[in-house]
Amino acid sequence: MNYNHLTIEERCCIRKYYNEGKSFREIAKLIGRNVSTISREIWRNKTYMNCKPAYYPHTAQRKYAFKRTFCHRGIYWNREILDYIEDKLKKTWSPEQIAKTPCKLKMPSFKTIYRWLYEGYLVKGNVKVLRKKGKTRKRLGNGGRFTTGKSIRKRAKNVYKRREVGHWEADTVVSGIGKSKACFATFAERKTRYYIAVWMPDRKAESMEKAAIKALGDLPSEIVKSITCDRGSEFGNWRNIEQKLKCDVYFADPYCAWQKGTNENSNGLLREFYPKGRNLSHVGEKTLKKNLALINARPKKVLGYKTPADLFEQELQKVLHLV
Repeated sequence: MNYNHLTIEERCCIRKYYNEGKSFREIAKLIGRNVSTISREIWRNKTYMNCKPAYYPHTAQRKYAFKRTFCHRGIYWNREILDYIEDKLKKTWSPEQIAKTPCKLKMPSFKTIYRWLYEGYLVKGNVKVLRKKGKTRKRLGNGGRFTTGKSIRKRAKNVYKRREVGHWEADTVVSGIGKSKACFATFAERKTRYYIAVWMPDRKAESMEKAAIKALGDLPSEIVKSITCDRGSEFGNWRNIEQKLKCDVYFADPYCAWQKGTNENSNGLLREFYPKGRNLSHVGEKTLKKNLALINARPKKVLGYKTPADLFEQELQKVLHLV
């Protein structure tokens, strides 16, 4: 069975909602998880400060990472086997050749040999004994993220006050099922909380670029001044987005999903129509538009019980009258 482990971004959201006094069921609904997942996460990883229970996402992430180190089988501490494998590696044999060539010793699988090598158990982790020097291995590193682009800290301070229309937050909503790559590109306007979602066949940078143009390209420039997103690989074409939309693209800090909380909360509303685990490969455009209309027609307490659709239309009319 496949499990989707909680990410640090989800843990940050759990802390925020937990501190707001929301129930486990409400938190689960907002982030698209099962209520038992939220319950286990908080009870297993909560800490006590001055005898009071508290939940800290980074502490929970460290506990999770430590427990994960015990999830796979350890190394065979048989020196004869290790010496044999090291000898063959130095003779330019591949791990697959070592594992599948008959010998008197009981060999582990070639995947295990690769893992031992990368973890430093064999030849001191020297991957140069491999034919391709380890260059084709997928690194865990930053998970496909990049370091270029403007940090959110360079964004104008008035954006935080939500008094000016035209500042958007962007993210993706994935299906979370098997091999399905289809997903939504989502955009939320900070002042009016107006929400847009565009279906994408995959999370490639080219698909996100097209989705951003489709969602915001027809709006006046006064309505699209900036976009804030994370450093996921799907936003790799951010320069093209800036150029085509004539706006600024900013990137939130790592593990700080709350910096684009408007989009995160709106994604939770979209999950009511497209729960996690649903295959998004065959989403009808008419149905999606209908569901988005329902989301934008909901009155919000933060807006004085006005609807995002009405407020966005008012802002749009103001801009059109000025032109």
